[in-house]
Amino acid sequence: MAVDVTFSIIVVLMQVFFGILLSILSVYLSLRFFDKMTEDIDEIAELKKGNVAVAIVLLALVASIGTIVKQGVQQFDEILLRGVSLPFFMIAFVMAIVQLVFVVLIAVLTMYVAIVLLDSMTVGINELKELKRGNIAVALLIAGVLYTVAFIVSGTLSNLSTLSIFKPEMLAGLLGIQ
Repeated sequence: MAVDVTFSIIVVLMQVFFGILLSILSVYLSLRFFDKMTEDIDEIAELKKGNVAVAIVLLALVASIGTIVKQGVQQFDEILLRGVSLPFFMIAFVMAIVQLVFVVLIAVLTMYVAIVLLDSMTVGINELKELKRGNIAVALLIAGVLYTVAFIVSGTLSNLSTLSIFKPEMLAGLLGIQ
């Protein structure tokens, strides 16, 4: 019984640690992503000038990537709590990390595709120039598209741990571990 409680505490602490780590990673990736997509805009300088449009898009990116990554964190315990033996737990842990990396990659790729598609659909608008000018309407459009896409994608990832490629039982079986 004491082992089960200790194990549960360890798993919870790991979840908290990875939740914090992934939230920081989500913010970092969002800022780097915005920086790469908007090379003509110095977002820090624009924020210092009070450019609300840039702030709205940055907020949308952080919230959108965070919304998608949240699904990976929620699935973390579902993968880890399957194991009983230490070797099986280690396999489950590695599989959980692989799944989290997969979800982060999906989040960044999804935001990139959403922005590229929006740009191709708004032919008469140069979104970067409009953001730099502080055009809040364009910023709200971009933010709405990003968050809508993130909301839908996060829903599709909610059962990710049920896929056989993310089941530690499959890898353990291949390795002959129980």
